[in-house]
Amino acid sequence: MKRENKYLSNKQITQLKDTLLAEKERIFNKAQTNESYCLDKNELSDPVDEASVNVQTSQEIRFRNRDIFYLKKINKALMKIEEGTYGLCQDCDDEINFERLMARMTAELCIGCKEEAEFSEKNNFIQRKSKSLGKTMSELSSRK
Repeated sequence: MKRENKYLSNKQITQLKDTLLAEKERIFNKAQTNESYCLDKNELSDPVDEASVNVQTSQEIRFRNRDIFYLKKINKALMKIEEGTYGLCQDCDDEINFERLMARMTAELCIGCKEEAEFSEKNNFIQRKSKSLGKTMSELSSRK
């Protein structure tokens, strides 16, 4: 069982929670107002126009997927706030300092563990798992 974070003050937790909720609302509003302008396939007489639309659609999907992934991380952080475990490193159970949380509100690792994880990832590129896809690079490249 995780211990509660006694390091962050109630004021700091409230500030972080308000910022997380504002970020969540910003993403929802962006999704509502950024409905893409899609052309009917019958209106695309030029192959270059069709290719441009395909590239644009692909980019929009990638950006929306990134937002969905970030929303999941925001929701997880909000859940941890409610549980009292927000701001604790998931690897070593030490506190993540307030400045780091303000810079990256969804941080799950303290600076030390994050640096260690990044060093490990850099030195083991082929076996590292994609955080979003949950597969290693060798698994992804063999999906042909």
